[in-house]
Amino acid sequence: MAATVMTPPSTTLILFLSLIISFLFCAPSPIIAADPLLTSCVSGGNYTDPSPYASNLHLLLNRLISNTPKTENLFFEDSAGSTETQTVFGLAQCRPDAPLVVCSDCLTRSALQALHGTCAGQKSTAVRNEYCVLRYEDHSFYSLLENLNFKTIVRIENGTAPVEYSRQLRDLMEELWLEAKSSDLRIAVGKTNSPYEQIYGLAWCTMDLDPQTCHECLRQAYDLYAGHHYDYGLGGGSIASNCIVTYNNYPFFNLSLIQARSMAATPGGTGTSRGSQTKKIIIAVSISASILSAIIVVCILLICRSRFAKRKSSKLYVEEDIKTTESHLLPFVKLKAATNDFSNENKLGEGRFGPVYKGVLWDGRQIVVKRLSNTYGQGLVELRNEAALVAQLQHKNLVKLLGCCMQEDEKLVVYEYLPNASLDKHLYDPAGRAQLDWKRRQIIIEGIARGLVYLHNHSRLRIIHRDLNANNILLDGDMNPKISDFGLAKLVGINESQWNTKQIAGTFGYMAPEYAMRGMFSTKSDVFSYGMVVLEIITGRRNGSFIELGNALNLQTYVWQHWNQGKAEEVIDQGLGGQYQLEDVLRCINIGLLCIQAEPMERPSMASVVLMLSTNTETLLVPSLPGYFTGENPTSVSSESSTSPGGTNYDYQSIEQFTGGSGYSRRPSMNEISLDLMHAR
Repeated sequence: MAATVMTPPSTTLILFLSLIISFLFCAPSPIIAADPLLTSCVSGGNYTDPSPYASNLHLLLNRLISNTPKTENLFFEDSAGSTETQTVFGLAQCRPDAPLVVCSDCLTRSALQALHGTCAGQKSTAVRNEYCVLRYEDHSFYSLLENLNFKTIVRIENGTAPVEYSRQLRDLMEELWLEAKSSDLRIAVGKTNSPYEQIYGLAWCTMDLDPQTCHECLRQAYDLYAGHHYDYGLGGGSIASNCIVTYNNYPFFNLSLIQARSMAATPGGTGTSRGSQTKKIIIAVSISASILSAIIVVCILLICRSRFAKRKSSKLYVEEDIKTTESHLLPFVKLKAATNDFSNENKLGEGRFGPVYKGVLWDGRQIVVKRLSNTYGQGLVELRNEAALVAQLQHKNLVKLLGCCMQEDEKLVVYEYLPNASLDKHLYDPAGRAQLDWKRRQIIIEGIARGLVYLHNHSRLRIIHRDLNANNILLDGDMNPKISDFGLAKLVGINESQWNTKQIAGTFGYMAPEYAMRGMFSTKSDVFSYGMVVLEIITGRRNGSFIELGNALNLQTYVWQHWNQGKAEEVIDQGLGGQYQLEDVLRCINIGLLCIQAEPMERPSMASVVLMLSTNTETLLVPSLPGYFTGENPTSVSSESSTSPGGTNYDYQSIEQFTGGSGYSRRPSMNEISLDLMHAR
């Protein structure tokens, strides 16, 4: 049966496809799989951190993440380092049928998986997620087939006529190989018109491969797959860092967007840092996130088994630690009655530990009960952490712990009930946002800041929250904010300034770059999270699903670009209806941007933030580029003092360039800045 190879359409469809793209970019972002489809580190040696190689790697990853979404092909390759032994080479590319914000998100996650996953410390690593591929080596690997390390993805269900199905699949794939190697973008998609089952296929190579090398990679991939008779199945494929062949019995790619990007890409253009040697993107390929390989499943099971044994040995200690907190121990029978036997009618939702219920105690007090789920592996440790810490905290802007329970194999934590739920429920719902006028938003911004100052400075302990976000800010009956969810909080020494962890956890989009990439956290990590919440409160936009035309792929880039262009008032939530003093809002935007600067040392302390919020007389500094900045670097900035549209004076300064050493370099001009979002002290 003849196969149909899907080639780019005529130019008469460009306008129609553009309309389709506009709808796609406004659609909800696809979910990126938590585990990579492929992680490969079969060659190369190890590196230590800190070291020159590690510094160059962090710089390279930053460039790849920042620049790839800006290219029309979603492909970028670069290198970092000045000596042969310390230079790192890398490339990154994203699927063409994913929104740009998903591309940026996927590459960031891939970098985290490369730095902290099974290949941590390896000089040569490739990570492929569903929407992107990221690779770096300690030598130039462009245009080479090396260390292919193919991985097969198999669907057990066979076709109606396996032999005929296999033949048609082979015919389709051979056509796709030829089409892909001849394509400027090294990609081809197609389908068969079979009387049995439809077959949708895709063949793709990375853009650094020449036509013949691309064809050889695709042929090896399919021959390996078919050699095990996997080609009888109704879906599957073979994947490596250089290329992928995959198929299914349903269309698993967005043909319109792939074709639109194919038309937009023209041979011989720039788009990577290698000048005339630059090649355009190969359109990335979709692999169903639900099809996980048996190898990954087995690895996960083995890891879980070893960790379970370790957790079991420490379980009694953790439970005793909970019982010895200052919180009041509540009897399980009374909590069971208070929540109507933990009925679905009383269930408020699912939290980090497990289900959360509303209840009424025997004395009439309304409560919230967090019930530990047996399926959440870290739950007991985090529950102990939360109960032990919150029991010792007393502040009007922190949620109040009423008690806990450790009876009948139940682990429960009981809090005061706050009737207005969490901030995000109001901020991202049109009806709820109407209740948040500017005066109320100011109170929330200031209240969160005061709660963090208490955690960082004024409590008996020094506590870093590590998971501050709009969902963890609860509102009482008067809409006053209270910080909650201390499961990831860290108790630290008063005389220490920063700490390191290998267990990175939190909410993506709110984590500071130095914490997300290197596990370095401090009070300035909370400051970054706070700044993101402030910008969300002012704009009414959720950073995690931010979509904007242009090259602003996240909320901080969007706000900073408008601020730098003198158009900051355009980012203010239109739902406020202009009922505010512009100078007050602009001042809060300025403070928010100061809090999310890429370099931790440039961020203010929370005590300084409270001071800036409480007075209009203190002159504010101009913020440098924010963490995870994805836009174009500004070309200049005034060295003179300037006045904002709202009348506030700002002292414009050059931005200090962080070098990764013990100090700073000279102050460069803005167009000399080279961001290093991943490197911290």
